[in-house]
Amino acid sequence: MNALFKSIASLTLLAGLITQPVRAQLSLPEPSPPTTIRQKIGFTDLTIDYSRPAVKGRTIFGGLVPYGKIWRTGASDATILTLTDPVTLAGKPLAAGSYSLFTIPNRADWTVILNKHVGGHGLDGYDEKNDVMRFTVKADSSARFYESFTIEIQDLVRNQATIYLNWANTSVHFPIVSNADERITAEIMDRINVKKEDKPGLYYQAALYYFDQEKDTKQALSWATKSVELKPAFNYLHLQAKLLARAGDYKGAIAAAQKSAQAAQQEKFTEYVTINNRLIAEWEKKL
Repeated sequence: MNALFKSIASLTLLAGLITQPVRAQLSLPEPSPPTTIRQKIGFTDLTIDYSRPAVKGRTIFGGLVPYGKIWRTGASDATILTLTDPVTLAGKPLAAGSYSLFTIPNRADWTVILNKHVGGHGLDGYDEKNDVMRFTVKADSSARFYESFTIEIQDLVRNQATIYLNWANTSVHFPIVSNADERITAEIMDRINVKKEDKPGLYYQAALYYFDQEKDTKQALSWATKSVELKPAFNYLHLQAKLLARAGDYKGAIAAAQKSAQAAQQEKFTEYVTINNRLIAEWEKKL
Protein backbone atom coordinates (compact mmCIF):
# COMPACT_ATOMS: atom_id res chain seq x y z
CA MET A 1 0.00 0.00 0.00
CA ASN A 2 2.83 2.35 0.87
CA ALA A 3 4.27 1.77 -2.56
CA LEU A 4 0.89 2.54 -4.13
CA PHE A 5 0.49 5.78 -2.19
CA LYS A 6 4.03 6.78 -3.15
CA SER A 7 3.24 6.19 -6.86
CA ILE A 8 0.05 8.27 -6.68
CA ALA A 9 1.89 11.06 -4.87
CA SER A 10 4.64 11.03 -7.50
CA LEU A 11 2.12 11.25 -10.35
CA THR A 12 0.30 14.13 -8.62
CA LEU A 13 3.56 15.99 -8.17
CA LEU A 14 4.52 15.38 -11.80
CA ALA A 15 1.14 16.64 -13.02
CA GLY A 16 1.60 19.75 -10.92
CA LEU A 17 5.01 20.36 -12.41
CA ILE A 18 3.65 19.91 -15.93
CA THR A 19 0.73 22.33 -15.47
CA GLN A 20 2.65 24.89 -13.44
CA PRO A 21 4.00 26.86 -16.46
CA VAL A 22 0.47 27.22 -17.82
CA ARG A 23 -0.88 28.55 -14.54
CA ALA A 24 2.15 30.85 -14.18
CA GLN A 25 1.45 32.85 -17.42
CA LEU A 26 0.56 36.49 -16.76
CA SER A 27 -1.66 38.97 -18.59
CA LEU A 28 0.72 41.70 -19.72
CA PRO A 29 0.19 44.88 -21.76
CA GLU A 30 0.94 44.70 -25.48
CA PRO A 31 4.46 45.95 -26.25
CA SER A 32 3.14 47.92 -29.26
CA PRO A 33 -0.45 48.84 -28.38
CA PRO A 34 -2.86 49.51 -31.25
CA THR A 35 -4.65 52.83 -31.53
CA THR A 36 -7.06 54.65 -33.81
CA ILE A 37 -7.15 58.37 -34.55
CA ARG A 38 -10.06 60.08 -36.25
CA GLN A 39 -10.23 63.58 -37.68
CA LYS A 40 -12.68 65.46 -39.89
CA ILE A 41 -10.88 67.58 -42.48
CA GLY A 42 -13.33 69.79 -44.34
CA PHE A 43 -16.17 67.34 -45.02
CA THR A 44 -13.85 64.31 -45.10
CA ASP A 45 -13.50 61.81 -42.25
CA LEU A 46 -9.93 60.50 -41.94
CA THR A 47 -9.23 57.43 -39.79
CA ILE A 48 -5.76 56.00 -39.13
CA ASP A 49 -5.32 52.60 -37.44
CA TYR A 50 -1.79 51.75 -36.33
CA SER A 51 0.32 50.20 -33.59
CA ARG A 52 2.85 52.09 -31.46
CA PRO A 53 6.24 50.48 -30.81
CA ALA A 54 8.52 52.07 -28.19
CA VAL A 55 12.18 53.11 -28.37
CA LYS A 56 13.26 51.23 -25.20
CA GLY A 57 16.77 52.66 -25.39
CA ARG A 58 17.39 51.41 -28.93
CA THR A 59 18.70 53.25 -31.99
CA ILE A 60 15.61 53.48 -34.19
CA PHE A 61 16.35 54.92 -37.63
CA GLY A 62 19.51 53.53 -39.09
CA GLY A 63 19.33 50.75 -36.45
CA LEU A 64 16.09 48.94 -35.62
CA VAL A 65 14.57 50.49 -38.77
CA PRO A 66 17.32 50.31 -41.43
CA TYR A 67 17.79 53.16 -43.85
CA GLY A 68 16.81 52.45 -47.42
CA LYS A 69 14.45 49.55 -46.64
CA ILE A 70 10.68 49.49 -46.63
CA TRP A 71 9.15 49.79 -43.16
CA ARG A 72 5.65 48.89 -41.98
CA THR A 73 5.48 52.35 -40.34
CA GLY A 74 4.40 51.11 -36.96
CA ALA A 75 4.21 47.57 -35.59
CA SER A 76 2.02 44.47 -35.85
CA ASP A 77 -0.58 44.84 -38.63
CA ALA A 78 0.00 47.34 -41.41
CA THR A 79 -0.96 50.94 -40.71
CA ILE A 80 -4.27 51.73 -42.47
CA LEU A 81 -5.59 55.11 -43.66
CA THR A 82 -9.32 55.34 -44.46
CA LEU A 83 -10.89 58.33 -46.24
CA THR A 84 -14.58 58.98 -46.87
CA ASP A 85 -13.96 61.41 -49.76
CA PRO A 86 -11.32 62.09 -52.39
CA VAL A 87 -8.41 64.20 -51.12
CA THR A 88 -5.10 65.57 -52.25
CA LEU A 89 -2.16 64.05 -50.38
CA ALA A 90 1.21 65.79 -50.73
CA GLY A 91 -0.15 67.43 -53.88
CA LYS A 92 -1.31 64.13 -55.43
CA PRO A 93 -4.98 63.14 -55.94
CA LEU A 94 -6.18 60.19 -53.85
CA ALA A 95 -9.59 58.52 -54.16
CA ALA A 96 -11.78 57.72 -51.17
CA GLY A 97 -11.08 54.30 -49.62
CA SER A 98 -8.65 52.43 -47.37
CA TYR A 99 -4.91 52.18 -47.94
CA SER A 100 -1.95 50.64 -46.14
CA LEU A 101 0.86 53.06 -45.30
CA PHE A 102 4.52 52.13 -45.74
CA THR A 103 7.67 54.22 -45.74
CA ILE A 104 11.32 53.95 -46.76
CA PRO A 105 13.27 56.05 -44.21
CA ASN A 106 16.59 57.61 -45.13
CA ARG A 107 18.73 60.02 -43.19
CA ALA A 108 17.70 63.12 -45.19
CA ASP A 109 14.31 62.13 -46.58
CA TRP A 110 11.63 59.45 -46.55
CA THR A 111 9.62 57.83 -49.32
CA VAL A 112 5.96 57.55 -48.34
CA ILE A 113 3.95 54.75 -49.95
CA LEU A 114 0.21 54.10 -50.09
CA ASN A 115 -0.81 50.60 -51.16
CA LYS A 116 -4.17 48.97 -51.98
CA HIS A 117 -3.51 45.80 -49.92
CA VAL A 118 -4.97 46.39 -46.46
CA GLY A 119 -5.18 42.90 -44.93
CA GLY A 120 -1.52 42.26 -44.16
CA HIS A 121 0.47 41.85 -40.98
CA GLY A 122 3.54 44.05 -41.26
CA LEU A 123 4.92 43.62 -44.76
CA ASP A 124 2.97 40.40 -45.44
CA GLY A 125 1.12 40.70 -48.72
CA TYR A 126 2.88 43.90 -49.77
CA ASP A 127 3.47 44.08 -53.51
CA GLU A 128 4.82 47.16 -55.24
CA LYS A 129 2.42 46.65 -58.13
CA ASN A 130 -0.42 47.55 -55.72
CA ASP A 131 1.12 50.92 -54.84
CA VAL A 132 -1.33 53.77 -55.36
CA MET A 133 1.22 56.54 -54.88
CA ARG A 134 4.75 57.30 -53.74
CA PHE A 135 6.23 60.65 -52.78
CA THR A 136 9.31 61.93 -50.98
CA VAL A 137 9.30 64.18 -47.90
CA LYS A 138 12.09 65.76 -45.90
CA ALA A 139 13.17 64.15 -42.62
CA ASP A 140 13.42 66.64 -39.76
CA SER A 141 14.59 66.51 -36.16
CA SER A 142 11.59 66.69 -33.84
CA ALA A 143 11.36 69.37 -31.18
CA ARG A 144 10.70 66.68 -28.57
CA PHE A 145 11.65 63.04 -28.07
CA TYR A 146 8.91 60.53 -28.91
CA GLU A 147 9.34 57.34 -26.90
CA SER A 148 6.44 55.73 -28.80
CA PHE A 149 5.85 55.94 -32.53
CA THR A 150 3.20 58.63 -32.95
CA ILE A 151 1.03 59.72 -35.87
CA GLU A 152 -0.52 63.16 -35.47
CA ILE A 153 -2.97 65.23 -37.51
CA GLN A 154 -2.19 68.89 -36.90
CA ASP A 155 -2.35 72.36 -38.49
CA LEU A 156 -6.08 72.11 -39.24
CA VAL A 157 -7.25 75.06 -41.32
CA ARG A 158 -10.69 74.79 -42.94
CA ASN A 159 -10.26 72.00 -45.52
CA GLN A 160 -6.65 70.99 -44.96
CA ALA A 161 -4.28 69.58 -42.34
CA THR A 162 -0.83 68.05 -41.92
CA ILE A 163 -0.04 64.41 -41.11
CA TYR A 164 3.03 63.94 -38.90
CA LEU A 165 4.99 60.69 -38.40
CA ASN A 166 7.11 60.99 -35.24
CA TRP A 167 9.44 58.57 -33.50
CA ALA A 168 12.50 59.11 -31.32
CA ASN A 169 14.05 62.39 -32.55
CA THR A 170 12.78 62.13 -36.13
CA SER A 171 9.69 63.72 -37.67
CA VAL A 172 8.33 63.77 -41.21
CA HIS A 173 5.15 65.42 -42.36
CA PHE A 174 3.01 65.96 -45.45
CA PRO A 175 -0.18 67.92 -46.25
CA ILE A 176 -3.66 66.55 -46.83
CA VAL A 177 -6.35 68.66 -48.49
CA SER A 178 -10.00 67.64 -48.66
CA ASN A 179 -12.36 68.28 -51.57
CA ALA A 180 -14.37 70.78 -49.50
CA ASP A 181 -13.47 73.67 -51.81
CA GLU A 182 -14.97 71.89 -54.83
CA ARG A 183 -18.16 71.11 -52.94
CA ILE A 184 -18.55 74.60 -51.47
CA THR A 185 -17.85 76.30 -54.80
CA ALA A 186 -20.34 74.02 -56.57
CA GLU A 187 -23.02 74.85 -53.98
CA ILE A 188 -22.37 78.59 -54.30
CA MET A 189 -22.67 78.48 -58.09
CA ASP A 190 -25.79 76.33 -57.94
CA ARG A 191 -27.61 78.54 -55.45
CA ILE A 192 -26.63 81.86 -57.01
CA ASN A 193 -26.49 81.08 -60.73
CA VAL A 194 -28.96 78.19 -61.10
CA LYS A 195 -31.50 78.54 -58.29
CA LYS A 196 -31.19 82.36 -58.39
CA GLU A 197 -31.42 82.79 -54.61
CA ASP A 198 -31.36 86.56 -54.16
CA LYS A 199 -30.42 86.64 -50.47
CA PRO A 200 -27.95 89.11 -48.91
CA GLY A 201 -26.64 86.49 -46.46
CA LEU A 202 -25.87 84.08 -49.29
CA TYR A 203 -23.99 86.74 -51.28
CA TYR A 204 -22.06 87.72 -48.15
CA GLN A 205 -21.09 84.12 -47.27
CA ALA A 206 -20.03 83.42 -50.86
CA ALA A 207 -17.91 86.59 -50.96
CA LEU A 208 -16.41 85.85 -47.53
CA TYR A 209 -15.48 82.30 -48.57
CA TYR A 210 -13.79 83.57 -51.72
CA PHE A 211 -12.00 86.27 -49.72
CA ASP A 212 -10.68 83.78 -47.15
CA GLN A 213 -9.60 81.31 -49.82
CA GLU A 214 -8.13 84.10 -51.99
CA LYS A 215 -10.26 83.03 -54.95
CA ASP A 216 -11.31 85.37 -57.81
CA THR A 217 -11.36 88.79 -56.14
CA LYS A 218 -13.48 90.28 -58.93
CA GLN A 219 -16.23 87.70 -58.42
CA ALA A 220 -16.06 88.01 -54.63
CA LEU A 221 -16.35 91.81 -54.85
CA SER A 222 -19.39 91.47 -57.10
CA TRP A 223 -21.13 89.28 -54.50
CA ALA A 224 -20.09 91.54 -51.61
CA THR A 225 -21.44 94.59 -53.44
CA LYS A 226 -24.72 92.78 -54.11
CA SER A 227 -25.03 91.88 -50.41
CA VAL A 228 -24.52 95.55 -49.45
CA GLU A 229 -27.13 96.69 -51.97
CA LEU A 230 -29.67 94.32 -50.41
CA LYS A 231 -28.63 94.94 -46.79
CA PRO A 232 -26.00 97.57 -45.85
CA ALA A 233 -24.97 95.82 -42.62
CA PHE A 234 -21.67 96.82 -41.03
CA ASN A 235 -20.07 93.39 -41.55
CA TYR A 236 -21.18 93.30 -45.20
CA LEU A 237 -19.69 96.77 -45.75
CA HIS A 238 -16.51 95.74 -43.95
CA LEU A 239 -16.01 92.78 -46.30
CA GLN A 240 -16.73 94.95 -49.32
CA ALA A 241 -14.09 97.41 -48.10
CA LYS A 242 -11.44 94.72 -47.78
CA LEU A 243 -12.22 93.34 -51.23
CA LEU A 244 -12.03 96.82 -52.76
CA ALA A 245 -8.62 97.23 -51.15
CA ARG A 246 -7.51 93.85 -52.45
CA ALA A 247 -8.59 94.96 -55.91
CA GLY A 248 -6.50 98.13 -55.53
CA ASP A 249 -9.42 100.57 -55.16
CA TYR A 250 -8.30 102.20 -51.90
CA LYS A 251 -10.55 105.25 -52.32
CA GLY A 252 -13.60 102.99 -52.61
CA ALA A 253 -12.32 100.82 -49.75
CA ILE A 254 -12.03 103.84 -47.44
CA ALA A 255 -15.56 104.98 -48.28
CA ALA A 256 -16.98 101.51 -47.58
CA ALA A 257 -15.00 101.19 -44.35
CA GLN A 258 -16.28 104.56 -43.16
CA LYS A 259 -19.87 103.43 -43.75
CA SER A 260 -19.10 100.15 -41.95
CA ALA A 261 -17.67 102.03 -38.97
CA GLN A 262 -20.72 104.30 -38.77
CA ALA A 263 -23.13 101.35 -38.92
CA ALA A 264 -21.09 99.43 -36.33
CA GLN A 265 -21.08 102.47 -34.03
CA GLN A 266 -24.87 102.68 -34.21
CA GLU A 267 -25.18 99.02 -33.26
CA LYS A 268 -22.48 99.35 -30.57
CA PHE A 269 -20.03 96.92 -32.20
CA THR A 270 -16.99 98.91 -31.12
CA GLU A 271 -14.54 96.21 -32.25
CA TYR A 272 -15.58 96.75 -35.87
CA VAL A 273 -15.26 100.51 -35.43
CA THR A 274 -11.66 100.07 -34.26
CA ILE A 275 -10.78 97.63 -37.06
CA ASN A 276 -12.31 99.82 -39.76
CA ASN A 277 -10.51 102.94 -38.51
CA ARG A 278 -7.20 101.09 -38.46
CA LEU A 279 -7.71 99.90 -42.04
CA ILE A 280 -8.72 103.38 -43.17
CA ALA A 281 -5.46 104.77 -41.77
CA GLU A 282 -3.47 102.08 -43.60
CA TRP A 283 -5.25 102.64 -46.92
CA GLU A 284 -4.94 106.43 -46.76
CA LYS A 285 -1.17 105.99 -46.91
CA LYS A 286 -1.57 104.16 -50.24
CA LEU A 287 -3.50 106.96 -51.98
